[in-house]
Amino acid sequence: MDGQHDPAFLQILSGEKNIANFLDAFFGFLFRCTDFYVESNVENQIGFLPGMVENLVDEYFKKWRNKSYEVLSGEICSNFEQIVIPSKIDDKKPNSQQVQNNKLNKISVFAEQSSDSYNGAVREHYTWSQTICDLSVIVKIPVNVKLIDQLRISLSPQIITIDIKNGEFKTWNTLIRGQFYFKIRKDESYWSFVPGKHVIIHLEKTVERWWEALLVGEPKIDLAKIDCSRNLDELGDAEQMKLEELIWNHQRKLIKKPTAEEIKKENIFKKTWD
Repeated sequence: MDGQHDPAFLQILSGEKNIANFLDAFFGFLFRCTDFYVESNVENQIGFLPGMVENLVDEYFKKWRNKSYEVLSGEICSNFEQIVIPSKIDDKKPNSQQVQNNKLNKISVFAEQSSDSYNGAVREHYTWSQTICDLSVIVKIPVNVKLIDQLRISLSPQIITIDIKNGEFKTWNTLIRGQFYFKIRKDESYWSFVPGKHVIIHLEKTVERWWEALLVGEPKIDLAKIDCSRNLDELGDAEQMKLEELIWNHQRKLIKKPTAEEIKKENIFKKTWD
């Protein structure tokens, strides 16, 4: 696999919030849409031979686990950049158990993303983008920051602090510290780590609104010039239903068929006539 599907996987992972939910969604997809769980036999040629599915899962799990061992030992594959995704943000310095858990949650993806400053801006140490519901922040880190132990990220609903360890003097230097322009949902935020390059932070807004800046004190963007369009999945259930109804009615008009309102009126007339 060359990583061409990583953007789609990242979007699913972002929606599912953690690895466990992501795996549940993946295996659920195989159940609903494939013959992955169907065992073939003499009478039934569809599916897999008994035990083959388990062997496939075990084979590819071990394949990528072995690659992860290579990464942890410093043998980073030149085609990929390694990202560590903790389950959630912690205000405190990660202990050894948290660091180990973070390593177990590591996934490999291409780090180059388009529209890094979509509806946001490029700043000295970071680039931020936003939708009506959330924000993404890419923070540049020194090339010598290779391990998660050299990084400390603290979030509260209003404050963000990113510290990096000075390897030579074993001290902590503050890379970013500031107050968010508005509050964020700390428990629904997470981050990913690309050794020697950057940290990607996903932040959930407490209120659906457009931000003029990521942090208090930085230059504001012009909200009149941003793309205020919203994806269908960002709308509420009632709004989605209304939009789908409008689309359906429009398609009915194009083929010269009655719309929902016309069908409703026709049914009322029929009941009245009866």
